[in-house]
Amino acid sequence: MATRLSRFEFKQRYTAIGQGLFIVTNEKRLPKEQGTVNLGRELSNILCDLPEQNRPDAVASGIAKLVNPYKAVTLTHSELLFTPGFNLDIVGLLLALCRNRKICIAWPGTILDGKLIYASPNNPEYYECDPRALQDTYIITE
Repeated sequence: MATRLSRFEFKQRYTAIGQGLFIVTNEKRLPKEQGTVNLGRELSNILCDLPEQNRPDAVASGIAKLVNPYKAVTLTHSELLFTPGFNLDIVGLLLALCRNRKICIAWPGTILDGKLIYASPNNPEYYECDPRALQDTYIITE
């Protein structure tokens, strides 16, 4: 079950937690003492040489390659993940990479009624996820 933490609880408990996906609602609250990957730039570099039809299959392995060197990593500029042709379960993908690792990400959308939302329903990039049933998932709020 996803755990909701205030920014103060996050600051106090983060170092003691061994693994998980930390979804931060305010980019200013991302940990500064760990590695950072500009996901938009780095993943674009991996995908740009591939034919367009092969890119969706390479996203997960590309992200894994980027986070593998880290025990704790912050991902920034994640909007690329919402590309309609990728058809990703973004939270599920990131959570799968959290085994024995902490991944922090600033959510680029909103949180409404406990659900993570990106874009509006009529937008091709629209994504919605209810993380409340997910293990090792933390929602950091103001």
